[in-house]
Amino acid sequence: MTVVEKANLQLSKLAAIVTDGAPAMLGSEKGLVGLCKAHDCFPEFWTFHCIIHQEHLVSKKLNLNHIMKPVLEIVNFIRTLALNHRQFKNLIDELDEDLPSDLLHCAVRWLSRGNVLSRFFELLNPVKLFLAEKHKDYPELHDPQWISDLAFLVDVLHYLNGLNVDLQGRLKMLPDLVQSVFAFVNKLKLFKTHLQKRDYTHFPTLLKASGQEAEVVKGSTARYATLLENLERSFVDRFSSLRQKRQQITFLINPFTAESDCLKAPLVEEAAPQLEMIKLSEDDRLKSVLREGTVEFWKIVPVERYPNVRQAALKLLSMFGSTYVCESLFLTLKQVKSKHRSVLTDACERVTTSSHN
Repeated sequence: MTVVEKANLQLSKLAAIVTDGAPAMLGSEKGLVGLCKAHDCFPEFWTFHCIIHQEHLVSKKLNLNHIMKPVLEIVNFIRTLALNHRQFKNLIDELDEDLPSDLLHCAVRWLSRGNVLSRFFELLNPVKLFLAEKHKDYPELHDPQWISDLAFLVDVLHYLNGLNVDLQGRLKMLPDLVQSVFAFVNKLKLFKTHLQKRDYTHFPTLLKASGQEAEVVKGSTARYATLLENLERSFVDRFSSLRQKRQQITFLINPFTAESDCLKAPLVEEAAPQLEMIKLSEDDRLKSVLREGTVEFWKIVPVERYPNVRQAALKLLSMFGSTYVCESLFLTLKQVKSKHRSVLTDACERVTTSSHN
């Protein structure tokens, strides 16, 4: 409470708290969320574990370390030694093939390794030649089953990377993030169905591998479909709390199709919104305004006619579904340790978190 009082925060406006999922934040007794809920000064509020962070955790459920480990070892061997790096680039030039000129190097985040795997698959033949010249033995590179698994992982990580990028951005509203997550769950269902039929339409890398090792790929499709099913189940379990709140969240995008009783506490405090929702659903004048955008629409909704519904919408608009803005600020503040520290001011921090950066 000392921090709240010092910053002069109006707790009555608190709608949600989003955290990184650490026990110090989510602990039911000594965590920040637990302490806030136990304190009488705090109103009822929603809590979120950063959606981007949760997506990152679910992605690791693929558990294909037998692919990642040798790939990263080989990439590090080529990229960390200047001589090896230069010789590998010369080898690609000598082959005179339409290939990327370099391997990416990354050993930090799981999802960022998707680009490494994609580049590695494209350069698989030059990599084999180079390692043979260096007398480095990696039997996996000559194993058809391993190559098939590599191709499958390249395609899956491509879609996971796309979801990860889609979730980022300063102007992303909570409904946008929820829509992206559950749209991806539906994509996984489609991918699983296609693989069960041995249809590789959405798996171009696996399709390319099937041209060389058709029998191996065909024999692995059932296992790949199971992996996708497990990934889908992990997404559903991880985001079950969001699914329960989805009806209230999507109300923000189109209140005219929402159920009259969709709004619950803490968005509203009484049953009056049901009458307002019924009246709003028949407001033809406002229906024409919705196409101008969600934020503009709720600016125009008259507070005197729809006070409770408008209050619920403003609470939803104020909610952050991820810690993206906060982490972006911390990343920028790392520049304090650089030679530019003398020119950083409080204004720089405000610009960093604004939409004009």
